[in-house]
Amino acid sequence: MQPIVIKPVEPEMLDTLVQLEQQTFMETFGPTHQPDDLAVFMQERKDAATLREQLLQPGSLYYLLYYDENVAGFLKLNLGKQPDDAAHTQLPSPIELEKIYVLKAYQGHKLGKALIQHAYTMAREHQAATIWLGVWEHNTKALRFYASEGFEKFGEHTFKVGQQSDTDWLLKKSC
Repeated sequence: MQPIVIKPVEPEMLDTLVQLEQQTFMETFGPTHQPDDLAVFMQERKDAATLREQLLQPGSLYYLLYYDENVAGFLKLNLGKQPDDAAHTQLPSPIELEKIYVLKAYQGHKLGKALIQHAYTMAREHQAATIWLGVWEHNTKALRFYASEGFEKFGEHTFKVGQQSDTDWLLKKSC
């Protein structure tokens, strides 16, 4: 078994984070979204300035996963964050699992499992009672993974990629 190491992202690791966020997003959504919409999204949401701001935001926890010393994935958690839509029931002591991605070249090595286990550890460490996330309704691979982890649907919201509006299912689980 190859060694898996998960480290908090420090500001000097920003270039690595930007590259990883851009590559994993394109690998995941490039085949299903229009190039113009992807270009707008990448410029607005995956550029260095935006990711630096997210990294430095209080309550934002970013982690890089290394597999055999190579950066292979990442995780972003948001402490105390409730779903944006006020129509949703307020969750008790929430932590949002905003991003969890593994590079395509490293999928199949249980790295997503390692990242989600780390998310659970951080949730317990920060006394969260509920972990929640949004996942695209057509991302069947991710939906199967979250179902196997015991997440349940509690709502939906719209996620914009450029001009394209996608429906994300909101999933939650007790910590």
